[in-house]
Amino acid sequence: MYNTVENPALRVIGAPREYVQGPGAIDELAYLAARHGKGHVLAIIDAFLFDTLSARLKAQFGARNQKITCLRFAGEATHAEGERIVEAMKGADVVAGIGGGKCIDIGKFVALHGSTPVFSVPTIASNDAPTSRLIVLYSEDHAITGTEFLAYNPDLVLVDTDVIAAAPQRLLKAGIGDALTKLYEARATAKSNGTNSFTAQAPYLGRKLGAICHEVIRRCATPVLDAMSRDERHPDFEELVETLVYISGIAFESGGLSVAHSMVRGLTRVPALGGYLHGEQVAYSTLVQIVLESDVAELHDAVAFNRAIGLPVSLSDMGVADDALNDAAQQIATGTMTAPYITNFPHKLDAQHIIDAILQLETFARTPE
Repeated sequence: MYNTVENPALRVIGAPREYVQGPGAIDELAYLAARHGKGHVLAIIDAFLFDTLSARLKAQFGARNQKITCLRFAGEATHAEGERIVEAMKGADVVAGIGGGKCIDIGKFVALHGSTPVFSVPTIASNDAPTSRLIVLYSEDHAITGTEFLAYNPDLVLVDTDVIAAAPQRLLKAGIGDALTKLYEARATAKSNGTNSFTAQAPYLGRKLGAICHEVIRRCATPVLDAMSRDERHPDFEELVETLVYISGIAFESGGLSVAHSMVRGLTRVPALGGYLHGEQVAYSTLVQIVLESDVAELHDAVAFNRAIGLPVSLSDMGVADDALNDAAQQIATGTMTAPYITNFPHKLDAQHIIDAILQLETFARTPE
């Protein structure tokens, strides 16, 4: 995707320049920004946290005699929204996207078009967008319209785990779904001798990061979620967040993507699925990929885990009516085949393979254990 090197036989791994995580980490923003020019930050903040965080950040920057300009993210990562904010840069030394994945992607878009460093400051751990150079753009009705990418990964990823812990549990579950895909997609990329996001071979570490994600999630997810249900913070919370944001982010770019993320191109075309988070969608599409791999034992295991923590296992789970399943499967398959990484699979796929796997999964999901 990125064409980082001309020779696709080379191995390439990419990562953000710095990663900072922990309770209260957002209070370091002004200090970290001061290394860039005068430390003037243009902060693009998700609407639901705008009032609280903008006041907190203005106080922090004011105490250091640094400037911060806070703008409210309109809610969708459209090209028009990115251009609106580029017009408001006014000499900022750093752009910071503070919020969910779409807000962070708009931060990257503004930094790309304004030629400034970019800080990713996720307020939720629902996906691994913060670490990557990828920018996904959408229409106003939430369909993917295209992608752009930075020349390099973000200069800083700043993760305040107090803020992450305060977010709804559903968002952490979505992050778990997004990170779970990495084992299966990196494996399929390796088996097909495919390329990673840098249009290169996955290095050894890139191939292994997906397995690390899987191990940490299987060990930590349930106890962490159980503790959150009791308004407690489990000791493994920090490790789980690091896995969902940092390790998973490096894994998807350096290990390679396959069917699971290709299907996002199709899932976002189905209106009934518009209310589902990226991580929820790919938690489902990972199961479709496993169906295509014909591994029944692995499918049983993955479906059981999704159900145990509350992630979807079928289109029916996500509100697609029985009489709409065939049309939805066709829409999804058509969109899936437009993804550049659909070729990262051990055998060649076409739209009918995707349709058949979707419908097989619907049947499997309804079969009593």
